[in-house]
Amino acid sequence: MEENASNAMNEISNEMICSIASLAALGVNGIEKMFMRISDEILDAIYPSAVSKGVKVVSYEDGYEIDLHVITSLGINIPEVGAQVQQKVKESVEIMAGKPVSKVNIHVKGCGKY
Repeated sequence: MEENASNAMNEISNEMICSIASLAALGVNGIEKMFMRISDEILDAIYPSAVSKGVKVVSYEDGYEIDLHVITSLGINIPEVGAQVQQKVKESVEIMAGKPVSKVNIHVKGCGKY
């Protein structure tokens, strides 16, 4: 019975991983917001929890691959901020999920306040 409880604790949904990754990325100075396509914004208005808000997670048995679509602040050093986001997202997801993160890809979709 304890084994079933520990397995349930170790399984975290992709939506939860998306939330963790998004919050970690938004916590880095230089990231204004997550990028959402117009279809994502419409879905978000109808079903707020149904959209990953600029995050895509692919789960494998041995870990995760995460893609983040972000809008940055004006005048920042994009490679530096991108590296900070990668590190923070990797650490946050690994701590919360207990599985390694093999890739964190940052896609800068724009800069400034939209």
